[in-house]
Amino acid sequence: MLTMLSALACVILYWASVPHWYGIEMCLAAFFIGVPLMMTYVIRFGLASHRGAVSGRLGRWLVPGFIVAGVVMALVADAPFWLRFTISKPSMEAYARTVTAETAGDFSCRWLGLYRICGAAPYNRWDNSQDVPGSAVLNGEEWAIYSNTHFVMLPQGRPEEVGDDTYRHLTGPWYGLHSWDNW
Repeated sequence: MLTMLSALACVILYWASVPHWYGIEMCLAAFFIGVPLMMTYVIRFGLASHRGAVSGRLGRWLVPGFIVAGVVMALVADAPFWLRFTISKPSMEAYARTVTAETAGDFSCRWLGLYRICGAAPYNRWDNSQDVPGSAVLNGEEWAIYSNTHFVMLPQGRPEEVGDDTYRHLTGPWYGLHSWDNW
């Protein structure tokens, strides 16, 4: 049970480490995997405490609660994203500068820190179809799930929310982009 709960915790924390969480997927995994695991835990704990087998091993029985509490605290603090982004930011900034120096986009895949980026191009405003000087859009790709979350480096101004595109200000010139997912 601890292995399954730990694996579920790792998957949820991984899904929370992108600019826009995979909220529906996280909720479904927590509901359909986490709730049955916790129900099993509560039933086993109740049966064990009824037989008196809990007293000497109380610390072991509390580990699932600590795992759940740790995941909830990490999600509230947005720690998975900030940890992964802080580690990746220097290489993403260096790559974004090379993209802004080139006029054509780069659509090869590469690891920039802890993010796999497959495609980069200057940010293009919708109203006048001109590239913003010094900007870059880095298209993220995740191994576990189809990704439609990306990064935008925009040194001046704010990105324009158009259609299904939503932005989240990260820090300085960096924004998280959640684009249309083709559903």
